[in-house]
Amino acid sequence: MNIQLSETQEMLRTSAREFLSENCPVSLVREMRRDGTGFPPALWEAMTELGWLGLSLPEDCGGSGMPFLDLCLLQEELGRACAPTPFIPVATASLLISEYGSAAQKNELLPRIATSGLIVVPALQPAHDGKGLEQPLTAEPSAGGWKVSGRLEFVPWAGAAASMLCPMKLETGGADTHLAIIPVNTQEISLTPLHAVGPDRLWNVELQSVPVTTDAVLAVSDARIVARAHALMDTARCCDIVGALGFVLEATVAYAKDRRQFNRSIGSFQAIQHYCADMHIMLEGLRIAAYAAAWSLSETREAGRDVAILCSYAHRVVPQILNLAHQVHGAMGVTQEHDLHLYTTRAIPPAHDLLPTATYLDAVLTE
Repeated sequence: MNIQLSETQEMLRTSAREFLSENCPVSLVREMRRDGTGFPPALWEAMTELGWLGLSLPEDCGGSGMPFLDLCLLQEELGRACAPTPFIPVATASLLISEYGSAAQKNELLPRIATSGLIVVPALQPAHDGKGLEQPLTAEPSAGGWKVSGRLEFVPWAGAAASMLCPMKLETGGADTHLAIIPVNTQEISLTPLHAVGPDRLWNVELQSVPVTTDAVLAVSDARIVARAHALMDTARCCDIVGALGFVLEATVAYAKDRRQFNRSIGSFQAIQHYCADMHIMLEGLRIAAYAAAWSLSETREAGRDVAILCSYAHRVVPQILNLAHQVHGAMGVTQEHDLHLYTTRAIPPAHDLLPTATYLDAVLTE
């Protein structure tokens, strides 16, 4: 893997940072934390106009056809700006439809996602051991398809979504998990909002005999698509964390230079220098692991080992980096008036959403 970014990738990163600095100030981030919808429609519309939602989708579906690594570089900038959007789940869902959907599903949904900002989210919940799904829905055969029932928990941005990618198992038997594209706004579906620590809006979803036709089911339905979905989402989450922690490191170094104690900058104290150096080393390791996983997912669908290395490392270093940042900031870092807590609450929940470290280490050792 060559981790040197191309000229196109550097331009993407620079233009994204400039756009977000102008259109996503911290005041907007704070406002969205208090807002019920959780993301500003104007920002989402602007991102759509820039082509970000179709960045890695095929050109014949309104996308740009760029690799997944480029999308992750963009997600890193969204994390750095603490931008409140449903970009990760929408990007994951659109890639799954692009890779596994039928021609009709692609033609119907992907252009609307890429050019109109249609929100489609995955409602996948991994089992604690990382094998399969915790609560797949049950699908009872009916005329023209199935009646789907069950409960899905912690579905991101379900309240803003037009459709969800829902896992279901057929009552007729078989071990495969099928993914169905199910519209949210139907009377057989009820949504319950949850109070989440981070910026993502989470919902519990109840389905009571929701009619699902055969043409709403993705063409490939087995364990591979579930593993692919979590690999894409977890890698994008980690890239978002890299961006957020990059800003945290910059803010911590700046604070250490400005904060004075005993008539000198606290950044001159050796202990503070060690804290900042340790933060930098851990962050760069996480960045390289994130780029490696994103590159592997761009080149091949068999990227389980690189994703496992990334996620296991994220489990370990994300809390450490944030802990050191708060140590340097002291009491100032835990006040609502300071911006540090916005990034802490953005980085911690995704890290906790990852599977247990032992699951990833098992994956590393067995490949």
